[in-house]
Amino acid sequence: MALSDPSLLLSWAKLQDIDIHESVEIKSTPHSGLGIFYSGTDPLVTSEDEEPSTLMSVPKKVILTAENIRTFALSYGTTLQELLKSEEEEETLSERATILRFLLFSLHQFEAPKLKKIAKDSNCYAAYLNFMPSPLSRQSDDPQRLLSALSLSDSQPPPPTFWTPGQISKTVGTSLYSPLAAKVRLLSSEFELFSSQWRDVFQKVDGACENDVEISFEEYVRADWLVASRLMELPMGDELSIGIIPLIDFANHSVPCHINAQYEITDVAVKLVILPGRVNPGDELLISYGPSKGSSEILFTYGFLIDSEDAGRESVKMRVRDGGVLQLVYGRPPVAEFVVSDGEVTWECEFLWLLCVTEEDGFEVSVAQRVEGPPDVDISIRGRTLSGVRGQGAVEAMKEEYGNDGKMRDVLELRRVLILERWVSGWMEDLARAEIREFGEEDQHITELAEDDTKGGGKEKDLVDGVIETLRQREERVYLLVLQELEKSKQKLAKSDAVMAYLAAQNEEPEGEDEQSPELTEADELR
Repeated sequence: MALSDPSLLLSWAKLQDIDIHESVEIKSTPHSGLGIFYSGTDPLVTSEDEEPSTLMSVPKKVILTAENIRTFALSYGTTLQELLKSEEEEETLSERATILRFLLFSLHQFEAPKLKKIAKDSNCYAAYLNFMPSPLSRQSDDPQRLLSALSLSDSQPPPPTFWTPGQISKTVGTSLYSPLAAKVRLLSSEFELFSSQWRDVFQKVDGACENDVEISFEEYVRADWLVASRLMELPMGDELSIGIIPLIDFANHSVPCHINAQYEITDVAVKLVILPGRVNPGDELLISYGPSKGSSEILFTYGFLIDSEDAGRESVKMRVRDGGVLQLVYGRPPVAEFVVSDGEVTWECEFLWLLCVTEEDGFEVSVAQRVEGPPDVDISIRGRTLSGVRGQGAVEAMKEEYGNDGKMRDVLELRRVLILERWVSGWMEDLARAEIREFGEEDQHITELAEDDTKGGGKEKDLVDGVIETLRQREERVYLLVLQELEKSKQKLAKSDAVMAYLAAQNEEPEGEDEQSPELTEADELR
């Protein structure tokens, strides 16, 4: 039986007390590595009022959590324990970093007998981890880079963190570019520290060779992608934890109209259960990775594009750069989200509640710098000072004060529409310009993923370019529809009695004051 035979996973599952329905099998799919399938002889039909059938149940003791990994490490001396320590002695390694490092240790091709025993022979997760997908295995003849017996489909491009600098630069103007560029820099920074710690830990091991003490950036990026695309939030008592659910993590994503299964989390296990409806023999069991996630989010995290026409929905989330000190009040990076669903256009950006009100309206912000730590920020609304109120609290205070003001409500709504219109127009211009960013020295590790921009052959390059072009077209279409909707809102609000009264009052200048500048814009008048 070949190492890559997925039936080995079912044998491993029995050893780990993972309960799997007799009519469930894990096998290769033509599009996305492994998948979970219903192999029964009769259709599986479940009604709304029936208890859902459990297809798979994974005990929490088997889940790859930081706590379970640390317990596992205690059984194998100090080598793995040293790797799971933070570079800062007084700090505890984060849950994400603990899981990532365990994957790196388990997947690395060690040669020293002692390390091979811990990482492979005695590792209770080894048989499962052998089936982790790898975007690298088809790109290199180097055994160390041949990280898995199972690669992604040849029809599927590698995830964005594996793209070359030239490919990443082509995403400029899309909602993918900023988080992707920031992610690659973060991985590069993390790798600088981690690779040194890896070397210090393993060069002390008897029989360790050069291959044992060196870890590649490709391996690090792959492990990060496996963690990011497989992590689930898990309630552990009164706290929220994260972990990878073995076997259930092979369930693939689909749009809402095609999903037929979902997760259920209990006190002792995570289950894959069937949804009400009909599952035919041979059907793949499909879940949703998040119905509200847009193309860019799915691509960034999981490495593929959803079929937006099939989903009947498309969304774009863009980071907002405006606001200056108001971003301190907001307390988190502001984002504008636009959704087109079944022909209906909606948008959401709560940060606009802080942007659309001025000092003339009675809104003030005061900032006091401190010797250490972040500055103190207070807001004042119509003479009422709210010390220490930030984030959602500040937004709700603005909504309560101004959203219920009949004279200002439409005026502020029009201001928000005009600001959004300016942002969206600017983002569309960015898409049209598609300026190519040159990667600097801080991005040096990106080049380790490719000796040049043609690595992986023309087919892979064409796949990545095709994905990027599709993303650009989808986001441009969303922006066009949003601008049309904003224009309708603008025309409607401009006829509002409250807006007309406000503009009339603004145009009544005191005697002796200079005439209004002809360059004054709609937004200026409203302010």
